[in-house]
Amino acid sequence: MRKNSKIIIAFCMFFCLLVISCRTKDFMKQIDKNHKYTQKIYDRYLKEHGNVSTIEPEGNFSVVWYYKDKKIYITHISRAKISSKEEYDCDSVLDIKKYKSGCFPESIDADGFTSSFYDKEADSLYTIWIGLMVDELKTKGSDCPFMKDLREHIIKYKIK
Repeated sequence: MRKNSKIIIAFCMFFCLLVISCRTKDFMKQIDKNHKYTQKIYDRYLKEHGNVSTIEPEGNFSVVWYYKDKKIYITHISRAKISSKEEYDCDSVLDIKKYKSGCFPESIDADGFTSSFYDKEADSLYTIWIGLMVDELKTKGSDCPFMKDLREHIIKYKIK
């Protein structure tokens, strides 16, 4: 009787590990699918509007936004679909070309922030990628002028 119960317990453990493994694999597929869709929206906004930013945590959601005509247009993406779109009046733009690149902090194991700006006059594309902890930025702030402006936009427009 004891031998059979050990076999049953071992089988149950194996089955549970198999289920967890399949769910993890499915979740990883969802993350990859969401990332590809976010990149597609990011590229489209950059081409159409000349500027775009995104915060993409490790998960199956992200936020993409651009500035146009004194407005900010925010797109929330969840599970590789647009879940909502918002627009707000906005009198300042996160123009990455005007900030010193040396002040951007980076964190390991963080949300990915990417921003691109196309300068038509110089025919140049400016792009930055920063690993940052958005929740920490919201509570603690930063000395970097760009991060201060990013923090203000994240809080004011409920970006994340």
